[in-house]
Amino acid sequence: MPDHGPLTILHLVGDQEDTGGILSVIRNLQSVNGDGAFRHVVWVQHRYQETRKPTLEYRYSRWIRAESSHHFGLILRSLPATYELLKLIRTERFDVLHAHTRGTLPVALFYSELAKRPVLFTNHNYAKRLGLYRWTARQNRLHTVALTPNMVRHYDLDQDNPRLHTISACFGDEFLQHPLVERQDNRTAGRPVRLIGVGSIVGWKKWDLAIEAIRRLPDALRQKIEFNVWGPTLYFPEAQTYAAQLKEQTAQAGLSNQVYLRGASPRILDELRRSDLFLLPSANEPCSVALMEALALGLPAIVSRSGGCVDIVKPGCGLHFEPDDPDSLREALEQALLAPDAFDAPARIRDSVKDRCASQVSEAYRKIWRDLAAWKTPSRDRPQNS
Repeated sequence: MPDHGPLTILHLVGDQEDTGGILSVIRNLQSVNGDGAFRHVVWVQHRYQETRKPTLEYRYSRWIRAESSHHFGLILRSLPATYELLKLIRTERFDVLHAHTRGTLPVALFYSELAKRPVLFTNHNYAKRLGLYRWTARQNRLHTVALTPNMVRHYDLDQDNPRLHTISACFGDEFLQHPLVERQDNRTAGRPVRLIGVGSIVGWKKWDLAIEAIRRLPDALRQKIEFNVWGPTLYFPEAQTYAAQLKEQTAQAGLSNQVYLRGASPRILDELRRSDLFLLPSANEPCSVALMEALALGLPAIVSRSGGCVDIVKPGCGLHFEPDDPDSLREALEQALLAPDAFDAPARIRDSVKDRCASQVSEAYRKIWRDLAAWKTPSRDRPQNS
């Protein structure tokens, strides 16, 4: 293993905007690096602008993209992006390459083949096309991380594969140190029941499903609800259009005084603590950091029976509804409003996610990073430029 300072991880991300998600996970991993043994560097698009704290260390690419609806386009971009990466690696030392997105996965694979070195890929999504991820998980120099057991089942991965690891995304340890939420009785409260949603205003988050479910509630229950959605509207034209559609849907449903798109907030912890229920309407959410933060504060959650939510939200810690089904979500909301004592105490809800905090998750990653950094290239495979 390198003995020349901290072990340096180059995280291949390729994002253009600082919207949380993967970047939040990297920030949380960086936050528990008190011993200085690891250094995190993030590879993003050249137009990327940091808008969140704490700051990260970046390297920039003209060609890389995190995601695209055009699969062939991602492959084409990965070729010049690999050339950029090789140039970067000739000028700087990186002990481990850690890819996180579909767009950076082929770059990591190309690099691994050229350099004859192992790389790490954390899969942060539930793809409809499974072949690529099954194939990559079988490659000898690729280590794959799935976020939850349900992701392993989704891709039907070989659980005996020594290069397959199940490691959760993580939330910041500070969420375990803040006071727990103080739960009110929704049936007798003198204020609205505060639902909170956290995430970008994009179609796959399905905020429209939540609005429709609230609209379908009986009048007496619907009038007791206040739903606040905290998150930015992304720069994509589709996201801008979706935000406008949500506002129109809210107005047409007569919910303009109950459903609010609040935008981004630097004080999400405070907003979570003043809420009563966390609502995540999306389907196949991989491993929501915001969801884990809410549970770490003792806040019960309503989530779809899909993706990582089936592993994260345990019995007593929330309710599951059928994905993409507004009536199923409405029924879950009714149950939460009429029987709030069905949820566990906030302290028990916090306990359910303690093993997903940054310090715990970092230990699992550290072992893999050290193993990959210590890997020795056989002399016959060693590239001339190494």
